[in-house]
Amino acid sequence: MKTLHTAVLHPDPPYTAKLPLASFVLPSPEHIALRSTVSEPASLRVRSFGLPDVPSLVRMPGRLRLDVPDSLLAGQAEFVDLQAALPVLRRDRPTYVAVADGQVVGFVRFSPRGPDGRWVATAIAASAGVYSPEPVWESLLEHSVRSAGLRGVRRLYARVPIGHGLLETMKRSGWHAYSRETIFRAERVIEMNRPGRELRRQEPADAWSIHQLYAAAVPRQIQEIDALTSHVWHHDERRKNRRSIRQTGWLIEEEGLIRAFARYSRGPRAQMVEAVFAPGDRAQFGTLLDGIASQRSRGVPVYCALRSYMLDAGEELTRRGFVAIGEQETLIRYTTAVVRAPASDPVHFPVELRPALPSRAPTFLEGSQG
Repeated sequence: MKTLHTAVLHPDPPYTAKLPLASFVLPSPEHIALRSTVSEPASLRVRSFGLPDVPSLVRMPGRLRLDVPDSLLAGQAEFVDLQAALPVLRRDRPTYVAVADGQVVGFVRFSPRGPDGRWVATAIAASAGVYSPEPVWESLLEHSVRSAGLRGVRRLYARVPIGHGLLETMKRSGWHAYSRETIFRAERVIEMNRPGRELRRQEPADAWSIHQLYAAAVPRQIQEIDALTSHVWHHDERRKNRRSIRQTGWLIEEEGLIRAFARYSRGPRAQMVEAVFAPGDRAQFGTLLDGIASQRSRGVPVYCALRSYMLDAGEELTRRGFVAIGEQETLIRYTTAVVRAPASDPVHFPVELRPALPSRAPTFLEGSQG
């Protein structure tokens, strides 16, 4: 299984490097025509993933795992989802492949999430030989956005490693970066202090209070783009999702108010911690980590992603054995355009020029009389 280091800290491949403009000589029309014919694979088209594509995807190089650390919970096997190739089940597992001259040269996979059905990109790949991968990425993303819009999906999200060529390609294709994250990893979490009585497990009735904490702790602009509702905090420990991932919620409550919350997810190959706490309560975050450390499974790494406005709490992670392994940006792509009505200058009439209002409604509004 590839580690997160290869997924997050990819350097730009050699073929994406660009020389300074000063090193180029003004090309002739013949050179321009020749360059346009070799800049991208010919006859590139995108379609849904099918069973005959499985061998090509298994052997395809240049695969990039997105949505880290969430996508790490299920591990390497999730790169190829066989159920996504079945016509009956592919609607819940949107996966598309790019084909050039009869050969599969790329794929992208999304995961529908939440009550609003948003799509989250979880993996992408492009294997275009001597050609640039950018046209393959662009075609896959454009087709995905169009397919999502036809299904009524309004938002698509992606988390892409900083420094990877895909990031700039997505920004040129209409994706907007709105948050930056630092990813931490620990092979073994060190418990600093034994948690007290203020730490308890999440109960079903806590969802609304956790959402209020989120509204108070997260910058307003990010809240508007995240577009989360209290449903995202609902928790049922008896319920297990399709990837065999179990979740447990922990929180700190003082005087009837929730001061900090953490969701601990455990999968077959990784574990993950998500936290919500006020910017000045990073010590509460440490207490949550101690509670999780006393319950976590041994043998698989633990990941935690902190957004830029939470980075001052990174010290709580490093004290407990976590190491920063990479950075990524969170992007959003809307399938609908924002329509703004043109501004009109109002015309102000003097009071005496305004027509008098009728004292009663016109009789034709009452219908014809028999």
